[in-house]
Amino acid sequence: MALTRLTDELKTGMKLDEDIYNRDNVLLLARGAVLTEENIKTIRWLGYTRVNIQKPVDTPEYWNRIDVKKLMEFQKCYEESGKEVVELIDCIGSGQRVNVDQAFQVTGAILQEFGPPYNLFPFMSQVRELDHHTSGHSINVSLICGAICKWLALEAETSREVVVAGLLHDVGKSRLNPDILYKSQLSLKELEDFKEHTRHGYRILGEIGAPEAVRLGALLHHERVDRTGYPKGLSGDEIPLVAKIVAVADVYDTTTYNQLKNDQKVCPFKVLKTLHSDFLGALDTKILITFLARTAECYIGEMVRLSDGRTGQVVAVNRASPSRPMVRSDNDIIDLAETPKLEIEAILPVEGL
Repeated sequence: MALTRLTDELKTGMKLDEDIYNRDNVLLLARGAVLTEENIKTIRWLGYTRVNIQKPVDTPEYWNRIDVKKLMEFQKCYEESGKEVVELIDCIGSGQRVNVDQAFQVTGAILQEFGPPYNLFPFMSQVRELDHHTSGHSINVSLICGAICKWLALEAETSREVVVAGLLHDVGKSRLNPDILYKSQLSLKELEDFKEHTRHGYRILGEIGAPEAVRLGALLHHERVDRTGYPKGLSGDEIPLVAKIVAVADVYDTTTYNQLKNDQKVCPFKVLKTLHSDFLGALDTKILITFLARTAECYIGEMVRLSDGRTGQVVAVNRASPSRPMVRSDNDIIDLAETPKLEIEAILPVEGL
């Protein structure tokens, strides 16, 4: 049961019964968050005059972040998209022309059906079961590209091309020896052969009449703004926007996959930490910082396990340190940005699956 309170009446320890957004419509505090002095100051500064507060209860309660029914619908669409990707790559490999609208529908339907990235990322973390080397990685990168385009407020036509570029960025791997794709350690010769998948992709997409932006996504998604990438060693503004976006999406999904492969569990906050520590300065700074902060926000409400064994719920994100959010455990608020010895070990599975 909610109680409406003037912001002047707010006190630390009260629990919100509504989401709080900033002036850019970014979620700052989720329903269920326990108010701190800093939170109260922020709510007042944003211009809120009244907010809904949960009626106090003797024991802490957690809200259900994920709609299980919607998640199961997402999994079905995700698996169907996997089949469509395989068919699409086969068509491209045989030289058939594929237009942007046709390719966009493979993941565009998911982006439209399941709404904002706030749902997309938690759903993706629950259903990662497709073959990463074929359909799974292509779908994930395409969906992540769609989220980034939304966060960057890109025009519809640009976003469409970026989403398709994400879907087809690795099409050149179809020309590689399959053994290379599954080897954990490549020789120098094999590594050079592997790098050629970017040029193969550019040529293949040119043969089927793909737009130049989509072709450049395939050719340049391994370029880095500090000139450490390939195939051309470009830097800064020499790299087109589409390639910069695909690069961030590709690195995030690959890092996630590597964690899954090594640990048999995925913790997105660890992935975000890796991206910040290993790729800040290599990937486009504006896109990467936006991606880190906004992706972390997508996990507000998730149940997590901490490194000391406690469980809790993510209730707010530290913009300066997105991989270390605020977690409510029982009646305590743990600010991981101020608790360096603690970290999130895992996102807990959704009950009911």
